[in-house]
Amino acid sequence: MLVAGYGAWAKAEDNPAAQIVGELGKRDWAGCEVIGHVMPVHSDDLSASIQALLDKHQPDAWVGIGVSEAAIIQTEMVGVNWRHFDVPDNSGAQVNLSPIISDGPVGYNATLPNAEMVNAMNAAGIPASVSFSAGTHLCNQMLYTTAHVIEKRGLQTLAGFIHVPQTPANIAKMQDRKRHSASMSLGMTTDAIAICIETLTAALTARSAKAD
Repeated sequence: MLVAGYGAWAKAEDNPAAQIVGELGKRDWAGCEVIGHVMPVHSDDLSASIQALLDKHQPDAWVGIGVSEAAIIQTEMVGVNWRHFDVPDNSGAQVNLSPIISDGPVGYNATLPNAEMVNAMNAAGIPASVSFSAGTHLCNQMLYTTAHVIEKRGLQTLAGFIHVPQTPANIAKMQDRKRHSASMSLGMTTDAIAICIETLTAALTARSAKAD
């Protein structure tokens, strides 16, 4: 499976998503191969990057990761066909009220086992919940675009997106942080994504056995 975490951008110079990709690469995996990739925060290039990665790796599953201001892990249920940025991407593009795909459907549902992943994280003592709004920045764009490419190509790849909180180190460096700014340790967020990968591996194994 491919784990695609966003890299540095205006709201996270040390993006936890990219840090998690690095930490996952240090772990041993049973029953699956985990390929990590750090994605640039660049809206216009995103579709081409996703297509190139799908071509190169042909993964059974695509797991996107990005950072949010929430205090818990959130597995995103749906991507919508809108780009409406509160801050520019790394190219300086400021996109407002623009569809991701001009003739695309209103939205796509994620196909990862979100509820099962959330249950497994909570059972391990890591707070998590499903979410029905991935925003309108590049996190939502990755979820929507990946689903769109998979559908158009007729692939069996499962796809989804997971939001993680900021790290305490990032919050400590923020000059304009609020008293209730949320954070979660890199170790816990990495464990959370590892649990999601293990849950997803079990789901893929079950799907394969059913197909046989």
